[in-house]
Amino acid sequence: MLSEKQVEAVEQTAAELNRRRTQKPAVTQSAAQKSDDNPDRVWAKQNLRWRDGFPLLDIANAMRVLDRHEDFKGRFRYNDDVDKVLDKGSIMLDWRVLEVCADIQERFLPNIPENVVRAALTVNGNRNNTIKPS
Repeated sequence: MLSEKQVEAVEQTAAELNRRRTQKPAVTQSAAQKSDDNPDRVWAKQNLRWRDGFPLLDIANAMRVLDRHEDFKGRFRYNDDVDKVLDKGSIMLDWRVLEVCADIQERFLPNIPENVVRAALTVNGNRNNTIKPS
């Protein structure tokens, strides 16, 4: 027999799976409270493009994060010789790209596809190659 906590955990898991199937963001009271005092959510509301209350999960919004947010601005460069993006001078192996993707998903753009973040990193790295430091 399941305990009350186990039943509650199963119900929460089922609700999350249903939410994912319908591609709707999780809405809980604690999430709503967190968004009001979470600096990343405030930044996202001020800097990203939105439709129907949700941030657009496209290259343009990923580019805005990489171009505008202090944690990412100017950090990436593209190296034509190795055909890879560099993060502060280090080649971005797959795990590093995935780490940046997870960071962007967790902080700014939940559910943005990995391939969209990879494309934005490539464009951003190329743009940063043409910008001369001041």
